[in-house]
Amino acid sequence: MELFCFDDDVGPGLPLWMPNGTVLIEELEKLAKETEFAAGYDRVRTPHLARENMYLTSGHLPYYAESMFPPMELYAEGDKQLSVDRSERDITESDKSLRDSFEKMIPELKAGIRDPQEFVRAFKKLPPELQNGLVDNVALVRLFASLKWAEVNEPERYYLKAMNCPHHHKIFGAVPRSYRDLPLRLAEYGTCYRYEQSGELFGLMRVRSMQMNDAHIYCTEEQFEAEFNAVNEMYLKYFKIFGIDKYLMRFSTHDPAKLGQKFVDQPELWKKTEEMVRNVLVKSGINFVEVPNEAAFYGPKIDVQVWSAIGREFTIATNQVDFAVPSRFGLVYKDRDNTEKTPLCIHRAPLGTHERFIGFLIEHYAGNFPLWLSPVQVRVLPLGDEEPLVEYARGIQAELRAAGIRAEIDATNNNIKGKVLQAEQAKVHTMLVVGNRDLEAGNVSVRIHGQGNLGAKPRAEVIADIIQSAKERRA
Repeated sequence: MELFCFDDDVGPGLPLWMPNGTVLIEELEKLAKETEFAAGYDRVRTPHLARENMYLTSGHLPYYAESMFPPMELYAEGDKQLSVDRSERDITESDKSLRDSFEKMIPELKAGIRDPQEFVRAFKKLPPELQNGLVDNVALVRLFASLKWAEVNEPERYYLKAMNCPHHHKIFGAVPRSYRDLPLRLAEYGTCYRYEQSGELFGLMRVRSMQMNDAHIYCTEEQFEAEFNAVNEMYLKYFKIFGIDKYLMRFSTHDPAKLGQKFVDQPELWKKTEEMVRNVLVKSGINFVEVPNEAAFYGPKIDVQVWSAIGREFTIATNQVDFAVPSRFGLVYKDRDNTEKTPLCIHRAPLGTHERFIGFLIEHYAGNFPLWLSPVQVRVLPLGDEEPLVEYARGIQAELRAAGIRAEIDATNNNIKGKVLQAEQAKVHTMLVVGNRDLEAGNVSVRIHGQGNLGAKPRAEVIADIIQSAKERRA
């Protein structure tokens, strides 16, 4: 179906989305954006990397470090050469001798020289007999780095983002907030990078680059139940659209014995937020099971399990409560009594990541996507190559494309049997066969992938139905 591919030069676990696969991505994003706009979300955009300090603040470092790509080390201008390893094993015997004699002979250089370039300039001003024939800048920098009294500047460390939440917390904290601003719902299809072990990579289901249907809802305790329930309702809406009949929500709680180790050491807030989540699930009548010791480190969570049409189980989404990290970032709002309070944060991703969700949809539909999601929605198949007939077919294609329908025309010299076979193999959803009788009557003969020939119908009626079916996202 030419949806995606992997390439060794790009790297394992880093999918390349081809045109057909990109159609699926854009349709899912369109669905999510429409749904979230109607639900009062505001869209944001954040960069793909951030300084180490932000992840230290959030707590993802060091606890999540194994799942993050190694840091990029950036030196200030002039300091790049100081990436020299200062360990003794990298210092030659001649370097050691020079270092020792240098420290004895020129103690006055110890005062105030902490920059390698400044050291090089000062060294070259020394009398030739003290320079010991050392003129190479790289060697001088290595010498400087080996000196016991030298202060080697540490590089700034940047990480590819493995999650969007710290960036969204920064957006919340960028301006003063009032209780009138809450709930604040920040949404982004953010690209994240996670260093999955090579043995764990598996097609689209386990990758190292992922685009996440992410959002963070900042709310008061009083607003929590309505917001959390609204997120669950969003899940149910999506299940209906995609024909997901069997699902289960895994409510993950903490283990009191592991407070301060695996979980944030705030026992009262754990009890309170877990009870809040439990009450919402019970009141809404959603099918769920409770699983201890599986919560996120900052709060209870729900993992959404769904079953494909052939009965295989997938984890596609998550819904988490965060009572800890907002306070780490100093996030506050002014309440009605003019006091500062820390909001609760709901992390939610109903459609999970493009990679995992599309992997699920490929199996769920066996590649036979509904019309609204099909990479090629309509292909027009003329029964001959006569100019009036081809022009009639092109007119149908143009009318459909003007309405936003992904329509193609097969104007090759293949016979109709070959054209239909190629369209079926490509899993084109709708084939419109047109012959001279259709041209004269203003009709088209409709053929649906997997259903066969539905007969001739008026052109206008068929086009209107296709447009409406795509708009309504019919199954």
